[in-house]
Amino acid sequence: MSRHTITWLRSGTYNGTDWEAEYEVEFEYRAGRPAKMYLRNGDPGYPADPDEIEVVNIKPEIGSLDAREKAEAIDAAQLWIDSDGYDDAIEQAASDAEDARESAALSKAGV
Repeated sequence: MSRHTITWLRSGTYNGTDWEAEYEVEFEYRAGRPAKMYLRNGDPGYPADPDEIEVVNIKPEIGSLDAREKAEAIDAAQLWIDSDGYDDAIEQAASDAEDARESAALSKAGV
């Protein structure tokens, strides 16, 4: 499991007025596993487990949220990340993991 952040631009309409708000969404990423079809002992194996992404925190670019607003924003962010934001979140997690590997390699090399 690892934690990452991604920017979410949320928009909508309220009473005939269009609005946009930018949020920093913090999420936990758990990598799935590929399916294993047949094991040596004749066991049929197991199905694939998908990657899991869970929103754990959200911060608006401007202002703050009370507890109710924050809970609603987290729910909305989870819906977004489960649909339109999924590919971006997976890409962010992969990019962060690559950056961590590079940093560890540089640190090990004494650079």
